[in-house]
Amino acid sequence: MALRDPVDKNLLRMEERRFTARCEAQVSSLERADTLREVSRLASSITLPYSISAEYTARDALRLVQTRAEDRARELIQEQIQNFGRAEENLREKQKRAMLDSWANLTGPLGHLRTWAQSKLMAAEQQNS
Repeated sequence: MALRDPVDKNLLRMEERRFTARCEAQVSSLERADTLREVSRLASSITLPYSISAEYTARDALRLVQTRAEDRARELIQEQIQNFGRAEENLREKQKRAMLDSWANLTGPLGHLRTWAQSKLMAAEQQNS
């Protein structure tokens, strides 16, 4: 019954456009983020309202935010590991602790990247020894 009402349809469409615009703004913020903490915060701060959860464009917009957050987090982790590889021997342990503390911020939709980052770090350690 509610779907036949043109006013309700227009309200849902407007809500969907608003959510999509919010997701696009979130993607822009993610591209400027320079710490894993900020990336994780931005990735988990946006949720899909129930009223538009069946709309494909809204779900695609949310998926884009999550994908971009994961990509940005991977870029930052790769950068940290490259810096670790270039660091002097006596500074590596300090850098490793800082990286592990930084990776503790990977929660929510980015939690699976923690194990990926640790495997990359182990590979970098083996390559340097």
